[in-house]
Amino acid sequence: MKQINVLIVDDDRDVLHTLSEILAELRVNPVTAADGVEALEKIKTRKIDLIITDLMMPNLDGFELINRVRQVNANIPIAVISGHGEVKNVVTALSRGAFNFITKPFTIKEIEQVVKRGLRLREFSLGTHRLLEGIRNTTEMEIPNYPHLIPSAALYIIRECQWRGIEDEALLSNISICVDELLQNALIHGNDLDESKKIMVRLFFDHERFSMQVEDEGKGFDYHAIMNTFRDDVQSLPTKRGLFIVNYLMDELSFNQKGNQVTMVKYFKQPESRVLH
Repeated sequence: MKQINVLIVDDDRDVLHTLSEILAELRVNPVTAADGVEALEKIKTRKIDLIITDLMMPNLDGFELINRVRQVNANIPIAVISGHGEVKNVVTALSRGAFNFITKPFTIKEIEQVVKRGLRLREFSLGTHRLLEGIRNTTEMEIPNYPHLIPSAALYIIRECQWRGIEDEALLSNISICVDELLQNALIHGNDLDESKKIMVRLFFDHERFSMQVEDEGKGFDYHAIMNTFRDDVQSLPTKRGLFIVNYLMDELSFNQKGNQVTMVKYFKQPESRVLH
């Protein structure tokens, strides 16, 4: 059976001792830390399934510990220890990401319920993450070559990104810039504003990346010459500033042989310290 490690964080040795004994009775392995700094070291060096932390501690208090843990490993549920009358502190902790609280003096039953709920949340979080790794979404759009439709198409693409889980405002802003550039290029330079032609857009999402492919019905162009002006050793700014911006903001930029189809890719880089057990 897999060992369950519960990290207890408190500067009161009596609390650490009492909680350790209770957790041992519940057949989970207690891991102790005297403050938030020591707790972060434990989290970085070993598998922790659940955290029970005091809020008022020296060096690094429980509030900041919650913030730091969320950055290191968002899958670890956190419960906080509070005294009677500390409603404001508990509310603040819950708003920062704690899932529950225990009050002093606590009972074995109370600790057992918090541990069970925390471990259940842990399984939900890990299960959802693993499920998302197997999900891929593709959207295809055929856009008439009308200038007034481009803003609506671009807005739809950004909303699709948000729907698929892209929430970072800076990333969404960069994607928006690049979407507009590629659609305008297809409209004006690719299809030469010919209203009888169309623009094909394909969006692809998975847990690792977002990609957008834009294809026009034009004759294409010599993209090799354009891409050569984007090299690091070229000192002057390129004339095709739109593609230059896309190349800079995205992780990959590629073309088909004809040059009438362009694909941009942005990878979702996960923090190296985020480890799933």
